[in-house]
This record gives sequence, C-alpha cells and structure tokens, in this order.
Amino acid sequence: MTLSIDLDGFSGWEEFLPVIRAIDPGGAYIQKAVGSTNTRMAQWAVTRSLRGLSELLKIRQGILRRRLKRFRIQGEILGAKVWYGLDGVPFTDLKPLQDTGGVRTGDGGYYAADAFITASKRSGRMRVLKRRSRARYPVDDVNVDIYERAVKYIDRRIVQTREFEEQYMKRLEAELKWRTGTI
Repeated sequence: MTLSIDLDGFSGWEEFLPVIRAIDPGGAYIQKAVGSTNTRMAQWAVTRSLRGLSELLKIRQGILRRRLKRFRIQGEILGAKVWYGLDGVPFTDLKPLQDTGGVRTGDGGYYAADAFITASKRSGRMRVLKRRSRARYPVDDVNVDIYERAVKYIDRRIVQTREFEEQYMKRLEAELKWRTGTI
C-alpha cells in the first residue's frame, strides 16, 4: 500500500492559494515549501502509523518500522511517498511460545493451532511451522495477517482525517513564512 498526498482535496486550499500567489508570484518559494512540507508530512504519517498500528495490532513498533519506507519523489515540486509493507508478520518475530495444541505469541495476542516451533537446520534460527495436511511434509511458515486491519486504520486514522489536513496546512504556512521571511 502506498500513501500519496493530493493538495486539491484539502479544505481551505482555495482560500490559501491567492495568499501564496500574492507572496510569491514566480512560484519558486511555493515549490520548495510544498516539497519540504510533503517530506515532513510523510514522516508525520509514518510516526502516527507506527503508534496506531502497534497499539491496534499488538505488535512492537520495531517490527512495523522495518515495513514502512519513505521516498522522495523528484519533479517540479518535490513529493513524498510512504510505502507500507502489509504482508503477514512472521510468528517468529512475535516471541512465540509452544502451547498445548499450537503456538501462541509471548503477549498472548495471537494463536496458531496445530503449529510447532523448530530450529532451522541451515541457519539455526527458530521457525514456527504448520503442516498442510496430516503428512509430515509439506510445511508452511506461520504468519499473522495484518493487511485488512492495517488498511482500515491507515485510511480512517491517517489519510482521511481532518487532523492530517490541518497539520499539512499549518506546516505549509510555516514553511512559506520561513522561506519568504514574513515571520
């Protein structure tokens, strides 16, 4: 999943645009301010996402942090993009414990019935596996599916919020004031 910022949908943008054009008719300051604001808002989205998703999914922030990447987009106006890796989280990252009939996470938040913990013969790393059938092989690594809940959270609590728009406009206004010297 990728988060992109579109200014045209923001409330208050129509009122803000004439003020920007009056301050900077050529648009050089605007481009730099919008680019800087996009970069900062991408970091804001990452921070909010980590806090909220960690609490919602009961998964440590360090595990989720490895799955969030920020990119700068080059162009007339610098942009920013946040990429969310929402594939299943390996059970081995969640401090698994063998339980009767399966494996549970250390905090008890997730449970995989009929799974078992073993050490990899090659690397010696712990793995949580589950058989596909009653036969000994094939086996699959067990993952915790986070996609549905994470997408709903990101859409409702990060992207489509009044707080995001207000923070963006506040940051953009501060950037413009700083760049034009009208503080």
